[in-house]
Amino acid sequence: MDFAARVLSHLRAPSGGRFSAAVTPGRNNPLTLKAEPVGYGFAFSVRLTPNGGDDVCHLQMEIDPITTLELREAFDALHAALVV
Repeated sequence: MDFAARVLSHLRAPSGGRFSAAVTPGRNNPLTLKAEPVGYGFAFSVRLTPNGGDDVCHLQMEIDPITTLELREAFDALHAALVV
């Protein structure tokens, strides 16, 4: 729920600048989402570092641009589902 709220705060910010948010806290399997502004939305990259080892293999995925309105709707729905 905290992650969804943090992403929503960035999506509602007037700057529209890049941001990142940790999905999972700590050094044990950290998962970080990075957003880069593109046109009317954001493109994302996600990185997972197994067991917090900076020198081990990691998973990185890139996600095509999504409009800010579409992202807000999706994260609003996610946040609402988690609050219940």
